[in-house]
Amino acid sequence: MADTPILSVLMPVFNSEQFVSDAIKSILKQSFKDFEFLILDDCSKDKSLEIIKDFKKLDPRIKAFQNEKNLGVVESRNKLINLSKGRYIAWIDSDDIALENRFEEQIRFLENHPEIGLVGTDAIIIDENGKETGKWLFETDPQKLKIELFFHSPFLSSSVMIRKSCLPQNFYDPRFPVSEDFDLYSKISEHSEAANIPEFLVKYRINSKGLSKSNTEKMEQLSVQVIKEHAERLGIKLEENTIKHLRKPKTASKIAFEEIAEIENSLILLKDMLLKNDRFEKTAVNEVIQKYWFEICRKSTHNGLKILNIFFRSALFCKKLSLRDNCRLFVRALIKF
Repeated sequence: MADTPILSVLMPVFNSEQFVSDAIKSILKQSFKDFEFLILDDCSKDKSLEIIKDFKKLDPRIKAFQNEKNLGVVESRNKLINLSKGRYIAWIDSDDIALENRFEEQIRFLENHPEIGLVGTDAIIIDENGKETGKWLFETDPQKLKIELFFHSPFLSSSVMIRKSCLPQNFYDPRFPVSEDFDLYSKISEHSEAANIPEFLVKYRINSKGLSKSNTEKMEQLSVQVIKEHAERLGIKLEENTIKHLRKPKTASKIAFEEIAEIENSLILLKDMLLKNDRFEKTAVNEVIQKYWFEICRKSTHNGLKILNIFFRSALFCKKLSLRDNCRLFVRALIKF
């Protein structure tokens, strides 16, 4: 490895003795070799630090650190960035797994696309025993990803690689302790392009002790604030209630008939604002907004066939659906699923 590696791999750790070995092994097995691996233990109360130190003895690329007191994920992430030397940084959570060619594919992508500041990947979902339970597909088109950020974070943190020169000045914002990634990605997207590689290059573990399980309500509240501030920086004013409506396709399993009109109005408002802003491509705006309108109506089909009339007559409908989506919507509405 050169004195200044191309890549810095960053992993904060807190009480991860059950999974941290698999996470570390997956990094050491990467086909791309020129990286430093910075691991920061945030005062774990289990054997995480012992495991990290054992691996450090085996590979000189590992640099192990420990906080003097528990700082939490935001300060730990910022500390790791400040310690890093690479041109690119890649994150891995201590309970997730990187597939062998992840770094090779992402670095090749960034080298070939200098306009891209951040790139993620698709993911295989695994349970606590490592068994595959599903797959997670993300939008890949940079123009559509700019619009997706008004609804949710369209990147998986353990798959993300960032061009270090594209990081905002203060890195992760401590005001967003459980939505820090969403905020960071939004800020990066304001000054450079972002993308996802349509390949399964990580395994994402659904961990019953994970942060997202225990802080769902707080995460939702902060996600709304992230979107509000992101929109304001782009000259778009969105009220919190409007953003909550925009979040419905991601947060609600079913949508009541009485809510549809308000959500539709919020989508129309956002669409109009985006079309007036020259940062956003018209075709991408129309297609992403219609995708979420379809999701709203799909989650309202328990109200019956009248949903089809609402869907197709809306100003949000901009093109014919695929035969598959047409059938899905019709059958669900017919049986009131």
